[in-house]
Amino acid sequence: MKTRDIQQGITSRHSRAGGDAPNLGRVARLRGPEMPNGKHRGYRRGSRGNPARKRALVIWSAVLSVVTLTVIGLAVSFWLLPYLSHRPAGDAAALVNYDAHVRVASKFPSPSREHALEMVKRAIANRDPDLLESLFRIGTTSRAEILAFLNAAEQRDGIVDRYEWLSSMDVEGLLMDGVLVVYKGKEKPVERLAFLTPDAAGNWKLDFDAFARTVTPSWQNLLEKGADQALVRVFVGNDVYYNGPFSDDKQWVCYGLASPDMDKLLRGYCRVDSAVAAAIGKLFSDGRKLSRATLEIRRVKEGEPLQFEIVRVVAEDWVVAGPPPDKN
Repeated sequence: MKTRDIQQGITSRHSRAGGDAPNLGRVARLRGPEMPNGKHRGYRRGSRGNPARKRALVIWSAVLSVVTLTVIGLAVSFWLLPYLSHRPAGDAAALVNYDAHVRVASKFPSPSREHALEMVKRAIANRDPDLLESLFRIGTTSRAEILAFLNAAEQRDGIVDRYEWLSSMDVEGLLMDGVLVVYKGKEKPVERLAFLTPDAAGNWKLDFDAFARTVTPSWQNLLEKGADQALVRVFVGNDVYYNGPFSDDKQWVCYGLASPDMDKLLRGYCRVDSAVAAAIGKLFSDGRKLSRATLEIRRVKEGEPLQFEIVRVVAEDWVVAGPPPDKN
């Protein structure tokens, strides 16, 4: 997949310079697993020459094989993409300095680039349980689990190599600033997205669940132990695999679900013309091919191990606005 094709899947809706009112969009995509080779018991819509099937195969095989190593470039592209249609190719300086974009009024001004980077650094370096509330927006994860995650960071991801300020964004009315944290990793770089959001008093904090890509229950419990239902943070893209309880492509819409934290491609389904289908459709309303989302999924009787019904779109990104969902 060409760079331009990848960029089309990560377009932001609004972006701003540091200190402006927040205007939240989506950040770069992380690497996912290779797409399965297609040897399934079911069928894919249409014949072998079906253009829709070919496009889906090309998109997933390409994207899921390059995402991790290209996330930094994608992150930068994500913030510049809104201007690409207005600026000549190669005019990088003009793209970075171009400031004629839409601004969204906000009750709380965004932190400056330097302040945003400092807040993320402090949060990630913290090991004091008494400071967690002041540094993190805490959702479904317990304080003990947050400390365990932070303590295991170096062993799991390696030492931090650098921090990259992205921009300010808004999704579903939730104000956010983005910072890309790049770890050295053991064999290749590991990237995580640090989203800063303000609390009711205007104090900006790092959203832990989005940073850790929290899944409830864990991927292990869902995929190896067969949990029936889960809340997952994934990349979503169109797919065309139909079989078993999801055989009727007139009744179901199929999506591929991928995560940097697992090596499998899940299939998620929702009813055609349902409220869930409409909510997922919004993720691709601007022409992108992949989008981050937080979904509630469940198993269906006689479905394959990697097939799930999408019950609800919890959030149009990995940060969940409002009260966190129940752990159950």
